[in-house]
Amino acid sequence: MRIAVIGGANIDIGGFSSAEARMRDSNPGRVRISPGGVGRNIAANLALLGANTELITALGGDDRAQILRADCKKLGVKLNHAISFPDAATSTYLYIANADGDMLIAVNDMAIHERLTPEALSPLIAEVNRCDAAVIEANLPAETLEFLSKVLSVPIVADAVSAAKVDRLKDALPRLYALKPNRIEAEKLTGIAVTDEKTARSAAEGLVSMGVKNVYLTMGEAGVCIANASESAFLKCTPLPMVNATGAGDAFSAAIAWAAAQGMNQVETARAGMAAASIAVESAGAVNMEMCASRLLARVSQMH
Repeated sequence: MRIAVIGGANIDIGGFSSAEARMRDSNPGRVRISPGGVGRNIAANLALLGANTELITALGGDDRAQILRADCKKLGVKLNHAISFPDAATSTYLYIANADGDMLIAVNDMAIHERLTPEALSPLIAEVNRCDAAVIEANLPAETLEFLSKVLSVPIVADAVSAAKVDRLKDALPRLYALKPNRIEAEKLTGIAVTDEKTARSAAEGLVSMGVKNVYLTMGEAGVCIANASESAFLKCTPLPMVNATGAGDAFSAAIAWAAAQGMNQVETARAGMAAASIAVESAGAVNMEMCASRLLARVSQMH
């Protein structure tokens, strides 16, 4: 199974408050520095799940790029087609989490990924089309996302990333095999306020009407709303102890691509996504290094 991930890789700096965080004050806690980025996290999860994974990203000419290279080598994620920009700084993501592990606020410095233009990626399209699936994410420029949706012939899974960036995917929607937005991102794309199961179905069905083949609208501990041209459904999940919510959505997207490459149906894929997300939140890092296919499938079996 070969899967290409085209997206962001950066260094994460996370602050975890030891108690309920107080805004505009100094909070005792822990600070963690680790490799991250939506694209990198998805690629890492795919590699841990056993996929032959190629990460196509932008790397700067600084020490942080070397940290990312070493990390990917350790994980088994290939960087054969990553593009280096020696005059640029490698992307950095700073976030603060509450005592329960839920993110409070984040700042991203990801300007280097604007250089992943259609012109920069054109020479790599034939290689990506030899894969079983491709993952794209909204840290890429809008014109690049539209370009990739037109020239890639393999199933494309898209991660919406954030409400601030999800609009970049609009012109790519009609050609996506799968899209994973959360509640806020789905609202941004459809204009439908997602507050419960009924409105989640409306938004998911709205995204299908915009051309997406398979929608996985995640609603945190409430569950996942899925939809395709034939039907929609809401799958509930059992809340589990959480160490850090950062990276749960990335694990879900990785599981979608992993399942798609194996021909799983939408319900099976959604359960794989929920299982992957539940494993991800058990780790303090953005990627749980204990992720693997056997553990994911065991977690899925507990959902029935």
